[in-house]
This record gives sequence, C-alpha cells and structure tokens, in this order.
Amino acid sequence: MNVEHPEITQIMQTGYPADMQKEPEGTDYFGNEYFAGEEIVITEDNEVIRLESLEDYLIEVKGIRFTKA
Repeated sequence: MNVEHPEITQIMQTGYPADMQKEPEGTDYFGNEYFAGEEIVITEDNEVIRLESLEDYLIEVKGIRFTKA
C-alpha cells in the first residue's frame, strides 16, 4: 500500500511540484532558453551558446568546417 502524498511522488520523480516550472536563466545566441544546471559556452565576446548548439554556432557564425581526415 502506497501512502505517499501525490505531490511528494511528483517531486521525487522530477524534482519539482507539478505546478512549478523552471525559470530560464537566459537565452543563447540563437534565442534558445537555457536553464540552471545546463552546460553553456561563453565566447570571449560574451556570447552564450548552449552546448547542444555549439556545432551550429561554429559552422554558421565562425565558418568552421567539420571533415574527416
């Protein structure tokens, strides 16, 4: 028999109650929101790029080409 309160179960599974949403910490170069705990890259020009968008940034902004040797 499970006697745990449903809100406690929700918090244990997700870390947040159902009615509480994470607030973004900011937006990256591409306008994507990033949240506390996410990995980001900050350029020397103070541009913020989410790690998931780094390859796109390098290709589109810096003109870097990825090839096989």
